[in-house]
Amino acid sequence: MNDRIAIITGASSGVGRAVAQDLSRKGVKLLLNARNAAKLEALCQDINNVVPGTAVCVPGDVADKTLMEQCRDKCLEAYGALPDIFVASAGRGLPGTVLNADEGEWGSLIDTNFSGLLYQLKGAGQMMKEQLSSGRNPVGQPLDIIVLGSNIGRNVSPFNSVYGATKFAARGLTTAMQRELGPLGIRVTLLEPGMIATSFQQTAGYDAEWFERYSQEIGPILQPHDIAAIIGFLVSLPGNVNLDIVSVRPTRQAYP
Repeated sequence: MNDRIAIITGASSGVGRAVAQDLSRKGVKLLLNARNAAKLEALCQDINNVVPGTAVCVPGDVADKTLMEQCRDKCLEAYGALPDIFVASAGRGLPGTVLNADEGEWGSLIDTNFSGLLYQLKGAGQMMKEQLSSGRNPVGQPLDIIVLGSNIGRNVSPFNSVYGATKFAARGLTTAMQRELGPLGIRVTLLEPGMIATSFQQTAGYDAEWFERYSQEIGPILQPHDIAAIIGFLVSLPGNVNLDIVSVRPTRQAYP
């Protein structure tokens, strides 16, 4: 793991932050991205205070089609190599259904969760293929792309359908990438968590009382470090082993 380099989007909070912290403890060098530049820089500083030279930052929005090129250039500048781990953790939520969700937010939701993911997967796939072209053996030196989806992306929810539709799209895109890149030896994994205790729901405007009641009903719910531990396990597997779709949920969460 000491020789590996990871790009993590959505790294300033929640699961992305936990993944960054976990991989840094394993010796992975990091390029971290998020929209909140101040929080991102603080995280980089915290990580570098423990292991100097381990983390660099590229603030920006994943919906910006130039972001992945910026990340590529920064990796080469900071570490002299391209990333062999990519974690697509950036995303946003939106409460409501097709009938009652705020349609003024639909464009932003799609830009982040669908268009942004398209740009990320294209950029990450190109960087991984470039390393194969340079003679890298992906069995001995694995190449990993991990997409943070949601189990609402395979279980239709009548109460959260607009957001859920973007996660259905994420599932389709990731599966397509698996079929395109897997034969080349590049691992692509879709990780679909259930309910996680992060600021995601609050930021997206979900009802706080509902979230608290539901968390009590199905809890204890997942924590960001639970997801980070799974991602740490996935990237540590031998290069000929790929868990292509991983569903994880609180034990007491039966639906979605």
